[in-house]
Amino acid sequence: MTDLIFKELDRAVIIETFDCGDQAINYFLNNLALLNLEQKLSKTYTFCLKDSNIIIAFLTLSASQLNTGDARIFGIDKVPIVLLGRLGVDNNYKNKKLGIALINIALEKSLEASKIIACRLLLVETNLDIKSYYLEKVNMGFEWFRDRKNTSILFIDLKKYEENLQ
Repeated sequence: MTDLIFKELDRAVIIETFDCGDQAINYFLNNLALLNLEQKLSKTYTFCLKDSNIIIAFLTLSASQLNTGDARIFGIDKVPIVLLGRLGVDNNYKNKKLGIALINIALEKSLEASKIIACRLLLVETNLDIKSYYLEKVNMGFEWFRDRKNTSILFIDLKKYEENLQ
């Protein structure tokens, strides 16, 4: 889709018409994304229509860590991560590979960040019914970490990913 621009979320982006079908994601975008950006809690990146600045897809990234229990698989107490916290594609633009494009961008930004600050994983916690999307359709090397309640935690090991690029 060549009529799109990729940019950081700002007040000029029109978010009110966005609907991805998931109330929690819609709520986050409409009520928390700008606040989190201003508070430096997370950064939201968007695909917008070039001619109208209407958001049609977005992702949110932030710094985080795996805590002691989870980090033990790496042999240390804490593992620095990039958290892909939210990802949504407007219902009118689904099945156009925008989600995969956003995940590629998240991976690129995570690799860039790992050159400046230590971060080992790109981690996503997703609904159980979407887990197969990341493991099968995205096909970027996401690994299953564990399930809890109604979510599944998946990750890409940035160190291994970089080693495979060489």
